[in-house]
Amino acid sequence: MTPRSIAVFVSPHGFGHAARAAAVMQALRARHGTRFQLFGSTPAWFFDESVPDTFDRHEVETDVGFRQRSSLDVDLHATVQALEAFLPFDDALLDRLTDIVVGAGCQAVLCDISPLGIAVAERAGLPSVLVENFLWPWLYEPLLDEAPGLADAARALQAWFDRATLHVQAAPACVPAPGAVAVPPVSRVPRRDRRTVRRALDVPDDVPLVVVTMGGIPQDLPFLDRLAAHAPVHFVVTGAPETVTSGTLRLFGPSAPLYMPDFVGAADAVVAKLGYGTAAEVWAAGCPFAWVARPNFREAGPLGGWVEATVPGFSLAEADFLDGAWLDRLPELLDIPPTRGVREGGAGAVADLVADLVA
Repeated sequence: MTPRSIAVFVSPHGFGHAARAAAVMQALRARHGTRFQLFGSTPAWFFDESVPDTFDRHEVETDVGFRQRSSLDVDLHATVQALEAFLPFDDALLDRLTDIVVGAGCQAVLCDISPLGIAVAERAGLPSVLVENFLWPWLYEPLLDEAPGLADAARALQAWFDRATLHVQAAPACVPAPGAVAVPPVSRVPRRDRRTVRRALDVPDDVPLVVVTMGGIPQDLPFLDRLAAHAPVHFVVTGAPETVTSGTLRLFGPSAPLYMPDFVGAADAVVAKLGYGTAAEVWAAGCPFAWVARPNFREAGPLGGWVEATVPGFSLAEADFLDGAWLDRLPELLDIPPTRGVREGGAGAVADLVADLVA
C-alpha cells in the first residue's frame, strides 16, 4: 500500500517546522503521489511554494511553542497563557479534526512537532509519525524558575509525544531519544538553478549576492539603510517592512511568497537567525553562513555546534547583528569558499518510513 492521503499537523512557531514538513511532503508526493490534509496556521503561501496543488488546508492552532515579541525575544508570560488555553485539548475540537482526517481517507498523521496531531491520530485509529530535532519540554526545562507555569504544560506535552507510533529525529537532534529513528537533516529541494534565480532577481552572475532572513517571525532590522553602501554586493532581505526593489536591494515583506531553497542556492552567503529550517537548507546548498544565535533558547547550543562543524561560516552576536556591525565582516564572509553541490537530506528517508508504516 502506498500513502495516498496523509494528514499533516505543523507547529506554527516560525517557518522551520513548516519547511521540514514541506520537505517530507515533497518527498511523499514525488515517490507516492500523496495528497495531504494540512492542519496549522502557517500561511498558505508557504506550502503553495513548496507543494502546490497537493493539499487541503485547515486553519487551526496545532501548537504553541513560544510566544515571541520578535524573532529573537521570547515572551514567557504570554507563552504560559497560551499553553493554559491550548491544554488540555478540547474534545469538540478533536472530534471535528478527526472527522476531517477520517473523511479524507488519511492513512497516517505526520506531526512536526504538533502534539495535537498525535491526539487526533489516536482518536482516528491511525498511526502517528512525530518528526523533531527537539521537543518543547526540553526547551522549557531551563526556564521553569522564571516561568513555573511551563511545568504543567511540559508534562502534558511529553505525555502526548510519548504516544506517537513512530518517533523520527532529524539531525542534528538536540537530545537523541532511545527508540527514535535518526535521519539526516531534512530540507526542501531547490526548484530552479542558481543562474535562473539570479536572472529573475536581476542580479548579475559575477557580483556577490547575500540573503538576510530571520525566518517566519517578524524582527526589526535597523541596518537596512546601510546595505546600499556595500554595492556592488546585492542583498535579498526577507521580513522587511515592505516588498520593494531599490538598486542593489531586494526587500520582501512578511507576507511575500518566497521559496528560500532557491534563494539560498543562488546566494554567495546567508546571514540569518539560527533556526533549523535555514540551517538545514544552507547545509544542503553548501553556502557560507553567518548566524545569529539566541542565547536564551536551548536549541542554540546543539544546533550552533552542528552548524559550526558542518557549514562554512561564523556566528554573530545578537547586538552586532541588530546594529549592523556584522557588515564590517561582510568581506570575510564572502571570502569563504562554498561547498557547492546539493547534499541529499533526510526527507526521502522520512517518506519511506511513512510508506512502511501504512503498508
